[in-house]
Amino acid sequence: MKLLLWPTVFLLAAVTLISGSVVKSPSNGNFELLILHNNDMHARFEQTSQMSGACTIADREAGKCYGGFPRVAYVVKEARKAAASGEGPPVLYLNAGDTYTGTAWFTIYKWKIAAEFLNALQPDAVSLGNDEFAKDSTELLPFLKNLKTNIIATNIILNTEENQELQKSVIFDIKGTKVGMVGYLTPEISMLDSAGAVEYIDEVIALKEEVNKLKEQNVSIIIALGHADIDKVIEIATEVDGIDLVINGHKNFYYWNGTSINNQLTDTEIEIKITQKSGKIVPILQSYSYNKNLGKIIAKYDNDGEIIEYQAQQIPLDSSIPQDLEALEVIRSNTAEIYREGQEIVGYTAVVLDGDTCKLEECNFGNLLTDSVTYYYAVRFQGERWTNAPIAIIHSDAITTSIAPENRPAAITRTNLLSALETGSNLVTVTMNGTVLLQVLEYSVANYSYTNPSGQFLQYSGIRVTYDLAKEPGSRVIRAFVRCWSCYIPQFYTIDDWREYTILMPSSLANGDEGYSMLVGLPRQNLDYDVATCIEAYIAQRSPVYPEVSGRIILLNTEAVPDSATALSSTLTLLLFIITFIIG
Repeated sequence: MKLLLWPTVFLLAAVTLISGSVVKSPSNGNFELLILHNNDMHARFEQTSQMSGACTIADREAGKCYGGFPRVAYVVKEARKAAASGEGPPVLYLNAGDTYTGTAWFTIYKWKIAAEFLNALQPDAVSLGNDEFAKDSTELLPFLKNLKTNIIATNIILNTEENQELQKSVIFDIKGTKVGMVGYLTPEISMLDSAGAVEYIDEVIALKEEVNKLKEQNVSIIIALGHADIDKVIEIATEVDGIDLVINGHKNFYYWNGTSINNQLTDTEIEIKITQKSGKIVPILQSYSYNKNLGKIIAKYDNDGEIIEYQAQQIPLDSSIPQDLEALEVIRSNTAEIYREGQEIVGYTAVVLDGDTCKLEECNFGNLLTDSVTYYYAVRFQGERWTNAPIAIIHSDAITTSIAPENRPAAITRTNLLSALETGSNLVTVTMNGTVLLQVLEYSVANYSYTNPSGQFLQYSGIRVTYDLAKEPGSRVIRAFVRCWSCYIPQFYTIDDWREYTILMPSSLANGDEGYSMLVGLPRQNLDYDVATCIEAYIAQRSPVYPEVSGRIILLNTEAVPDSATALSSTLTLLLFIITFIIG
């Protein structure tokens, strides 16, 4: 395990494997703490395939299954066992939110299974994620009531009974050292909340106030645990005096051009450290999503609670990590209904349903999903024409993996579909004028990047758009056509700024997910079904399906897009320069 000597901002290849050595408590009086952390697990309770889909029998026999709660439980228990025996440092296990949505497990069992599995892991503290607040995904209150851990949310107030379950901070007494924990949550939750039940406070303002309260109680070490975009996290680490470490979730700081970890990932991890005005070093850490990795940091503190050195790594949860037997029993006790419903064959596919390129380009799986939505709505529409909503959009972050059976035509099960769809929100129709629609199309590619693909990239049905990526963000649409609705034979026409368009989309997107704030507050109609309902019906009626890539999204001058690793490094350096200039 290599000791990391940190520049201000840098990229680190995440290739270090779990160490088999025992880390003994320091004998020089300094306080040492081991922190294990993960985030964005998205209902990957049992082990998954290399692409985070269902782990098949062939995958298991080949040792190509990864992650799952039982492997997390094993690592956490072993670390706690070492701490209890005195052979290892004290341990905190922290989770940074987004346990909800993403597999058949959550679709069938909802909050109950999320609470049961988190309780089995026994985290010392958790932050909530934006998916826990997503409208229509589940009820939040029973989830919070059934969690047997500290739920920290410093910057939000729930104007409901749920607020009684939240804590603004918590203090751990570890061998006479007070370790404080504060929590934060992205403002996206205020957009996801359409009932006005969430009062959002700026993260920096809320954390400053709570950290000061902890310092008044002689808390020497303070950790911020939360769920937000990287620019806000950098602001927190810079502006909140007294914070020693930030553990984050929400976005995956991984790139697709790095070094492989056991052939399961081809990504590079960003790890950032911020130097505050006082000279204090504040590391920012985050683990990979879908339970594939477990973050690990061993930090050594002086008597004033300042980090004097630390070692950070990602533990790949591959087949070399045993699965905890008690956690496996939780899975086994709940598998009957999963297998009964999940193994039901919906239909067949004659081609690979590609979900892996959907953040970069038009993908046939995205076409199939959006076509199924427009079809499901149209056949139920009662009006003079064939529909009033000929367009469907879905953000690519809602497509988590491909369905790629080796032999085709191949059966598609409910588990296949639900494991490939992250969104659990119902669909809505949203009415907007052409000006707003063009803003939506522009935002889809505003942060286009090969090496850090964005979940805001949209897949379409009923839209044909050509982008010039050599142009500045906000002016990249050079041609855009939409399918007509007040017509006997559907055709495509240019977008008029003044014309009203009714578009189908997941309610989470209409609530501003992925930064689509221009959609918030527009006229909408809530529907009582979701994307999974549409795609199941579509495949059943048209099986075997063979969706194609049909020129709905054309990308020109792709070579003009800068390398994202370079771009992000430059952005972070610029941010730090600005911060240094302001506070210096």
